[in-house]
Amino acid sequence: MKIIKTNCIVLKKKEMKEADLQVTLFSKDYGKIIATAYGIRKSNKRNVVSLNPLNEVEVTLSQRNNYYIIKEVEIIKNFNNIIKNIDKLEISLYILDSIDKIYYMINENGNFFDKLVEILSFIDILPCLKKGYKYYVVLSFLRRIMIEQGIYDIEEISLILRKEKSENIKKYKEILQISKNTSNILEIQKKFEKYIDFLRKMVIIFENFINRNLQVEIKIKKFIMEEFYGN
Repeated sequence: MKIIKTNCIVLKKKEMKEADLQVTLFSKDYGKIIATAYGIRKSNKRNVVSLNPLNEVEVTLSQRNNYYIIKEVEIIKNFNNIIKNIDKLEISLYILDSIDKIYYMINENGNFFDKLVEILSFIDILPCLKKGYKYYVVLSFLRRIMIEQGIYDIEEISLILRKEKSENIKKYKEILQISKNTSNILEIQKKFEKYIDFLRKMVIIFENFINRNLQVEIKIKKFIMEEFYGN
């Protein structure tokens, strides 16, 4: 049995039996891991809370083949501002769900782990999150996934945009320039408000592109339903 220690983002957890937890982790050194924390729900409250989704933790695991048991866990960072804000929470949970579906087990990806921590930290410290900018953050995350997975094809995406409307390419270039040319985050968010419908459409285009190329099923409508259905 091998003992390993690594930093992780908790993607999700599931109660098992009377006191156990099954936890899905995205780790810096070993990719996605599904591990069991035996008896933790009968342990102290701090241990249980440490394995909540969205926490960055350092875990010590015992490993036998692809079977992992959590021996120790320590919180490095919890994104409290995300948890307190429904808009931040919606897109952050969508990001975690997407990573869970896209990344396979035992696939080391330290660079993307660092990027994920950076994305969540950025969302956490935003002073506010307007509707248009919310979709821009999601769009930026999906673009990063496409680049990371080697499927980002700007020519193919441009063809998709042209089929819907020729002005879409112009709008896409405009939103990319806004964040490059403006440093004030509040001013950037204000400018993005007039692109809400377009940004929402772009998120769906990128999402469909990822689902088709990676054979997965990520779905933002599960997390931001009122924006799409008008509830």
